[in-house]
Amino acid sequence: MATSDISRSAEGVPTDLLAVIRRSGVLTERQLEDVRARVLAGEYPFDPTSLAECLVRDQILTGFQVRRLLKNKTHGLVIDRYVILDRLGSGSMGRVYRAHHQHMDRIVALKIIAPEIVTNERVIARFQREMKLVGRLDHPNVVRAFDAGQVGSVLYIVMEYVPGQSLGQRFRARGPLPPAEVIDCAAQAALGLDHAHRQGIVHRDIKPSNLLLTDERRIKVLDLGLGVLMEADEESNFATADGIAVGTIDYMSPEQACGQDVDGRSDLYSLGCAVYHLITGRLPYPGDSPIERLGKRISGQPVPITDLRPDLPSNLVRVLNKLLANRPEDRYQTGAEAAEALQALTRRKTSREPASPAAPTVKALPTPTPPSMPVIDTAPHPLPEVLRTVYPGWFQPLADLAERSPAGALVVTLTALLTSFVLGAALALLVR
Repeated sequence: MATSDISRSAEGVPTDLLAVIRRSGVLTERQLEDVRARVLAGEYPFDPTSLAECLVRDQILTGFQVRRLLKNKTHGLVIDRYVILDRLGSGSMGRVYRAHHQHMDRIVALKIIAPEIVTNERVIARFQREMKLVGRLDHPNVVRAFDAGQVGSVLYIVMEYVPGQSLGQRFRARGPLPPAEVIDCAAQAALGLDHAHRQGIVHRDIKPSNLLLTDERRIKVLDLGLGVLMEADEESNFATADGIAVGTIDYMSPEQACGQDVDGRSDLYSLGCAVYHLITGRLPYPGDSPIERLGKRISGQPVPITDLRPDLPSNLVRVLNKLLANRPEDRYQTGAEAAEALQALTRRKTSREPASPAAPTVKALPTPTPPSMPVIDTAPHPLPEVLRTVYPGWFQPLADLAERSPAGALVVTLTALLTSFVLGAALALLVR
């Protein structure tokens, strides 16, 4: 860590940094004694600022921690079992830190709920009930919750730590995003929301800053279960809510803006507002004040996206218009239905693109043909005519008889021979 990263102002810098570290609780007694031994051995300097630089260099403390310690601020660096390492950001519902679980040696994201929200026992009870539902969530497009609790008046929720950048941060850095990228992110978010809705959780605060894009290009929905905290406070009014939930009005569904009961279709409307904003860089309901934007959201129609991006394909416009339908029954009815419609846009686009060169394939050898077999003609054919032998007229009766009855013909023949023999013998006796 560079010297400039740590204030060298002598004003307020503690003379005994090790004592301040002990009071903060960020190091265990064993770690603290090891640092003290290295100071006594001359490996580390006595000067608090120089010592702090060495501890950051050797990754014993973080820059966030030493900046607070050098200002003699020891409170808030340990929340229950979690040691705060760095501040990741802040939002409408509170501040988010990177933290270390002391017993499980796990890096997590810890969110401390804004004290303006934790105003009464009703809010705390609603938080505890909602966290039981959030603990059931297990989906690749939802940030998982590991723990939740209360320390004094501080409510906190512990979530998986996922390196990445919210779509809100990405938008602020780059401006409007490519439609194909936004469609892919929105489809993933819709799947995560569908999972939450099936568990009985409505987000109520979907916007680009609550959609985290990980380093693996996966969308994770943040802050599930926290939107109910504002509704749990019956004493909150519009001005207070707007002051805490900055920008929420620009993504709010008409029924939510009217204070009506909401379901998952309200989140899909908010997702449509986020898609519109990320693609065009403009809000669907522009106005000079929150009240004006809220009024347009309740009574009017959004500015047609084709007025800002006439180049968008008609099928994308149809999907977005359905997400932004004023009446819940005219929208997609589930997150899964919205995700399918959004994914279909990408599939249709892909099918129109030229196919990439196919990998070389081995052409199959022709199957050897077996030796030819004689062809048997099984078609019926007329029987050939029987050739008849022509006999002398005197023999023809006998031939006909042989055809009709061979046995009868044999009897006749034998009889004729026998008769001839008898007549011949008799004739011979007469001649003598």
